[in-house]
Amino acid sequence: MASYVQVSNLDFGQIKTALKEYLRSQSDFTSYDFEGSAMNVLLDVLAYNTYYTAFNTNMVVNELFLDSATIRDNVVALAKQLGYKPKSKTAPEARVTFRATYPQAAPTTALLKKGTGFTTTFDETLYSYVTIDDHTAPVANGVALFNDIPVYEGTIIESNYIVNTATPQRFIIQNANIDISSIRVKVYESSQSTNYRIYEYSDNILNVNSDSTVYFIDEVEDERYEIFFGDGVIGRKLENGEKIEITYLITNGAETNGAKNFTFNGVITDIFYSTGFTVNVNIESSTPSNGGAEIESISKIKFNAPKYFSTQDRAVTAADYAAIVRNIYPAISDIITFGGEEDDPPEYGKVKIVIKPENASSLSNTTKQEIAKALKKYMVASVTPDIIDPSILYVEATSKIYYDSTRTTQRPEEIRTKVVAALDTYLKQSQTEKFNGKFRYSKFVSTIDNTESVINSNTTSIILRKDFYPQINSKTYYEVCYQNPFDKDCDNSVLSSSGFKVSEFPTYTVYLEDKDGVINLYRLDSLTGDKIVLNDSIGTIDYEKGEIKLFDLTIVKGSFSDNRIELRVVPLNDDVVAMREVYLDVDLTRSKFTAYPE
Repeated sequence: MASYVQVSNLDFGQIKTALKEYLRSQSDFTSYDFEGSAMNVLLDVLAYNTYYTAFNTNMVVNELFLDSATIRDNVVALAKQLGYKPKSKTAPEARVTFRATYPQAAPTTALLKKGTGFTTTFDETLYSYVTIDDHTAPVANGVALFNDIPVYEGTIIESNYIVNTATPQRFIIQNANIDISSIRVKVYESSQSTNYRIYEYSDNILNVNSDSTVYFIDEVEDERYEIFFGDGVIGRKLENGEKIEITYLITNGAETNGAKNFTFNGVITDIFYSTGFTVNVNIESSTPSNGGAEIESISKIKFNAPKYFSTQDRAVTAADYAAIVRNIYPAISDIITFGGEEDDPPEYGKVKIVIKPENASSLSNTTKQEIAKALKKYMVASVTPDIIDPSILYVEATSKIYYDSTRTTQRPEEIRTKVVAALDTYLKQSQTEKFNGKFRYSKFVSTIDNTESVINSNTTSIILRKDFYPQINSKTYYEVCYQNPFDKDCDNSVLSSSGFKVSEFPTYTVYLEDKDGVINLYRLDSLTGDKIVLNDSIGTIDYEKGEIKLFDLTIVKGSFSDNRIELRVVPLNDDVVAMREVYLDVDLTRSKFTAYPE
């Protein structure tokens, strides 16, 4: 029998064939016609039973390991064994500064209560932003200044529980899409009492004793969250009849990253929670919202959990910092860390942290400070983290696409739209856009050709772009590095720029171009459009190193509302690489794709 048992067979047909071969090896069934007999039905039943058992066993074993598990609940449970807590949805945070003016009698201290709302319209949709904590401001001459108040996208929800120690009790937050960092917990002495203890979140049991008012939280089934309290040894134990008040934020995640225009629609009271006062609110400034992220995906959990486990809650190596920062700030598109000794010039005793956030080119200063503060409890020795902005290298393509119009009724615009969609999919799957990214020209153009069978060929060229933000009204030296050599033998100037204004020629919009390694500053004649050189030695360009240097340039206005200036160059090679703090980004929105029928 052993010679006919094929334990590796998982296919139904193979299992049934193996059963037939075994029976034929017995003298009673040597010439038996299985297909034409009732025995065939029995063999089907045996084969199906074996097939289902093998399949279920294989799936169960797969779900026991983090790398092969596919069900989220199992992946979360396995990550929990490594001490890793998958991240929930994260609400975008914005900062708002405003004045509240009282037309009549005013309190001494104004109170902006938790849950007070602001609204913003983003992508033609109305969203609410709220405060998740109380904020106060002194009132002077009938005016209260609320400075740099954090507001978060979403809606505040409150859940209440009465502790019953007679039966097993679970405190599960039933709502989906919550930001667990917004959870606030109060425990009242009874359902009628106004006296309460504030419970703080704890992510470990260090410094937690039997009297510590802390809670713990874990993701449980169906992307819901359960709150745990102490047992009298690790954390204070709840008593029978106490009331638990849990407030939290339900958010849309990353949908409103970048929102910046807010309208106040809340109520301002005084510190005694009196009836709201009538006030006139004037919003003076706001920082765009950022940091919003979706719930951590299964693939990200599998990637992050082992790396976070290897840090053992301490930041020693550069890789440790990368894993910990991903846990602190989930809205990261990509991150790269390296020792300061690898920088140019080297800075010993530092670890460089370069973060490319989702839906933005860089982090706000406030967010950088918050990340640096959160890193302190993981730091060892005298290493200082230095969070710097990524240097984004954009690749822009100009492509002429030729297709056979006799084989399709599609219009050129439809061909173009499909090409752009195909390239977008390719870029996401190839992971071209990242730190240490590599743009492969041949794969890029072959993706264009393979979009539709009617496409015959394409002629595609690329340029590199960097955006820099000048020091306005300050004479400054600038150095812009592309890390890729330039094509100094190209037909026209290697360098081109968007228009900007300088103090030496304030009435003109000026531009940059190169000639024989020297950078010229020029303007365009208003009548003929001819170039008029204003300064024939404003900087230098190193074609081999891929560097641009601008000397003593006083810029008074950039090219756009944020004063950035775009510098474009022609690369020597069609393949583009990014190293260290340079983030590679293929800008399809600024690229030009044109379809031509043949």
